[in-house]
Amino acid sequence: MQIVVIGGGMVGASAALAFAQSGHDVTVIEAGKPATSTGDWDLRISSIHQRNVAWLNELGVWVDVRPERRFCYTDLAVECRDGIRVNFAASEVNAEALGAMVENNALQQSLWQLLNQHGVRCLSSTRVVNMQLPAQRVELDTGEQLPYDLLVGADGSNSQVAKAAGIAMRGWDYDMRCLLAIADVSEPIQPATWEVFREAGPFALLPLGTHQACLIDYRSEQEWQQLSGDAQQVHRALYETFAPHIGDHKVSRFASFPLRRQRALRYHAHNSVVLIGDAAHSIHPLAGQGVNIGFADVQELLSQLNDQQPVAAALRAYERARERENQQMMRAMDAIHFGFRSQHLVPRALIASGLVLVDRVKPLKRALIKQAIGIK
Repeated sequence: MQIVVIGGGMVGASAALAFAQSGHDVTVIEAGKPATSTGDWDLRISSIHQRNVAWLNELGVWVDVRPERRFCYTDLAVECRDGIRVNFAASEVNAEALGAMVENNALQQSLWQLLNQHGVRCLSSTRVVNMQLPAQRVELDTGEQLPYDLLVGADGSNSQVAKAAGIAMRGWDYDMRCLLAIADVSEPIQPATWEVFREAGPFALLPLGTHQACLIDYRSEQEWQQLSGDAQQVHRALYETFAPHIGDHKVSRFASFPLRRQRALRYHAHNSVVLIGDAAHSIHPLAGQGVNIGFADVQELLSQLNDQQPVAAALRAYERARERENQQMMRAMDAIHFGFRSQHLVPRALIASGLVLVDRVKPLKRALIKQAIGIK
């Protein structure tokens, strides 16, 4: 089967690699240049849960990711506004780790190297100028026309494929920004990620090494817009937030992005077009599930295509399975976002008592850990 994947990011490239390893003829079209990982950690970092780390290992890509640009974490902690803290450990479910932090560029670079080794045609700095969907053909800015049996939209939340296929989107802005910063930490930090909720919004730490971390701070759009023009103010705000938790540290660089929730009303169209990853769903990043559910999309789509059924039937089955799962995850993230920030006593009391219950009821806690890292 001829498959054209539009978008060569982590989800699109992993899909192309999985398709190629299943014997399909695959072309990847990427508007930008191939990702490269050089120098220090880039700000674009993802938390990959343990099941997807194992899947990337199965694809043969994880071992090729620069060792200094991936860091396994074994523990996770959540603290609510009332000071109730729950720690989750990989050892509680006999796992080596809960997951790993990885630099997006490093993972993409390794994926593209493997794509070339598997004979996938990779077209970077190339744009699609016309999609002739009934004829199952795309035209490139080079003038070339590519036929396909399956067109995969992995081109992000502003998906060109979704627009061409007439797939509508629904969503809203959270009126908040997420600021990320790379920090060098004086005292050694544990291989643990944690998140603390407060009225203004949560803040979190992603460990990148024993003396390096990614600091994440969610605040209102207005507050970060006011601060972001002055680097010294941002550094001061971050230091006041994180110093009580990690001690002395120095921020080397930072950037922020607005938070938005969006989902496609359909995941497929024309019996030959399908959306995966952010093209199908953009989720609140507070639990780090965005790329993980994108990888789950790929795995489900491949499973359905390998089930020896017509493409149209496979796409319908894929949509039924993933739309249900993804909407459940999106609703869960909304509940966490609004619930943990609530000023009302009832939801705050329910959250605090719920965390206490999770910490005390070990089978429940183990079940939550397994679900979070994607294992049975």
